[in-house]
Amino acid sequence: MPEALVQDVEDVSSSQATRTCFIKYVTTKVLKRLETNKIRGAFKEAPRNLLLPISLGISSITMLHIIDEQLRNQSERSGRSSYNLHILHIDQSPLIERSIHQSALALLKERFPSHTYSIVLLEDVFDYQINFENEILDFRSTTTKTCYIDKNARFKHLMSSLPSATSRADVVNWLKLKLIIEIAKHRGYEYILYGDSTTRLAERTLSETAKGRGGSLPWLTTDGFLPHGLKVIYPMRDLLKKEISTFASITSPPLITLVLDSVPQDQTSLSSKASTIDSLMSQYFETVELNYPSIVANVVRTSSKLLAPSPLSTSLLCNICMLPIEDFYRHWGGDQTDPKAASSDGDRARKNVKLLCYGCARAVNNTE
Repeated sequence: MPEALVQDVEDVSSSQATRTCFIKYVTTKVLKRLETNKIRGAFKEAPRNLLLPISLGISSITMLHIIDEQLRNQSERSGRSSYNLHILHIDQSPLIERSIHQSALALLKERFPSHTYSIVLLEDVFDYQINFENEILDFRSTTTKTCYIDKNARFKHLMSSLPSATSRADVVNWLKLKLIIEIAKHRGYEYILYGDSTTRLAERTLSETAKGRGGSLPWLTTDGFLPHGLKVIYPMRDLLKKEISTFASITSPPLITLVLDSVPQDQTSLSSKASTIDSLMSQYFETVELNYPSIVANVVRTSSKLLAPSPLSTSLLCNICMLPIEDFYRHWGGDQTDPKAASSDGDRARKNVKLLCYGCARAVNNTE
């Protein structure tokens, strides 16, 4: 743990009163964000169903702890809860070559037994008739398309077809998003709760901008409806990562023991060849947060001022990230557009050419 963060923990832990005040501060931030989004229904309404994707990182586990405590208090007071939580974990063992997720999730179930849980493999995204790897392989004409029955082989072939570490990390992120959205739609969840902190959202703001998706930030960093009709909420968005780490350390019993060690994933950043835009942004904001936390908060506040256009004003969705695109092939495509695409809108419509946004076109077409 960084020295400055250790000092923060020591300061907060110096007295019971200080510790209690800090716990209340963090809890209030999270619950206020939930109340702002009006998740709680009327007393006579049936509890709403919420999907909570959990990475087993410190932010998502802390969010689960706070919401679980709120629901237990509601149940004790009124005999009912405002909503039902389903905890979803995506096992990425094919990427990090280890699988300790089952045991980690078992500890989570023991600590928070009132909710339902499921664990899915990342390649399970192909169970939902998602075939966007054809667009990637079509776009990359040098890659040979192969028909795989086994999902794991199909996933590995897709990863091997991508030109850089940033491209692979980018596509993995969208695979996870697709899988979460499909599960939410098929199981009837009304909201998706993400545990991203202020620090994580600041990282995403700059990394997605660097990757050519600045226009998509309203859907990636703020509370609201996705183009697919599901509402996404970031209850931890008003908290820095170091604040969440401090909270997890002083909670009784501590939450740190539930956090899945992420060292194997971070080791990729040690090699310049394997480094990604996301990992570089993570390293940058980890340093900035310790000494200049206001900068981190300002990045998120600025991006939150961006407004998503109404669904009626956008007619096209990217086939990879599933986010709206408008006129990208006329204004931003350049040499990044689909080499097999027709030059005119009419030709595109007649030939049913599938579109990629500028950011996804960059991801599958060249290195960072």
